[in-house]
Amino acid sequence: MSFKGWNMVSIAVLMEFSVIGFTFYCYPLMFDSLEKELGATQAQLSGALSLFFICSAAASIFLGRLLDKYSVKNIMIIGGVIFSCGLISIAYVQSVFYLLLVYATLIAIGGPALGNLSVTKLVANWFETKAGVALGIAAIGISFSGVILPILVDPLISAIGWRNVYLVFAAIVLLLLLPIIYFLVINTPEEINQNKDNEISSNQTASQEKPMPMLDFLKFGKFWFISLAFALQFFSMGGVLLHLIPHASILGFEAVWDFFGFPLKQTVFAYSLAAFGGVVGKIFFGYLIDRMQANRPVMFMMLMQAIGIFGLTMVETFDLFLISCFVFGLGFGGAMVLMSACFLKAFGSHNLGSVRGISAVIIVPVQPLGILIVGQAFDAGYYIQAFLLMGFASVLALLVSSQISIEQKDYPSLQQQ
Repeated sequence: MSFKGWNMVSIAVLMEFSVIGFTFYCYPLMFDSLEKELGATQAQLSGALSLFFICSAAASIFLGRLLDKYSVKNIMIIGGVIFSCGLISIAYVQSVFYLLLVYATLIAIGGPALGNLSVTKLVANWFETKAGVALGIAAIGISFSGVILPILVDPLISAIGWRNVYLVFAAIVLLLLLPIIYFLVINTPEEINQNKDNEISSNQTASQEKPMPMLDFLKFGKFWFISLAFALQFFSMGGVLLHLIPHASILGFEAVWDFFGFPLKQTVFAYSLAAFGGVVGKIFFGYLIDRMQANRPVMFMMLMQAIGIFGLTMVETFDLFLISCFVFGLGFGGAMVLMSACFLKAFGSHNLGSVRGISAVIIVPVQPLGILIVGQAFDAGYYIQAFLLMGFASVLALLVSSQISIEQKDYPSLQQQ
């Protein structure tokens, strides 16, 4: 029987593509329609994603523990049903309040259960020595959704309306994603007598270990440095990425090109190019984390993000704006890969769901603030200053990440606890 680990990676790509694409990358395309139809402000629309990040991170504390104890496949199926209900609900909202409520409940719970949290655990169950590369490939679905979906969805909104677009998203989850999970997902290689990484003699000790008590993670300095570094990274990335399209519009990059019969706006192309940088970043940094001390690729990633953000605030021509978008994307593209890989290397696959969940205690208060700050700054006319603040936050994340230390002896010592 052929090794099924890469099949799990392929499934992870599809789930990440759909969940992040439907929730995050397509959302800014709806801003004009939501402002006109619901009377929403930029700050309120940003608030929906802020609530999503807060509530999904809180839900992840419990989901992470469930993933370490129970079937990943079953949790993904339940998450898919909840997520599709959320998408259908968005299609019928009549006020900003209900939009915020759906993002804070159904989308916040269903999203991580169907997407990133679950598939990260799934991939970690199948890979150890090649975990960085596997997680990097799995995560390219996140950025590919930003490359492809805005180009396809923007004209679709004009053709069938934003509400019907969300119904299409829900149909994809119910009719495509859930059957794929049901028939193809395999929780661990042991279920079909295979080994991690397809190695003939693989160490299965980690898969047999019980997860640590969740509060015990707080005793490790490396847990705090990893969590703080990526909290700052998400803080700055979210504030800039969500507002990249309106920023490009304010700069006057509003020409419309014909792209194989599709009307392609400069703003949407810049947004997609940033996401393409994320694709490259995931593979590149996934490769590096398997071969270097953990803090080095993390520091390099933070540096790329900072350079990209500062470039977006300073350039005046569209060509330089595109270069800045790509560099920014190259940086933030490595975030989810490196965070998961750092936690995996530090605490083992049997603890990955739990440690990702408890890290939300640190990330939750910080992550959504960037989106809120930039959203308020847009309404007040000070968003450039807010963008610069996001750049300095990336520099601070670089300094914090320099303190991440994961030694080879850490993993076996944890197993003996």
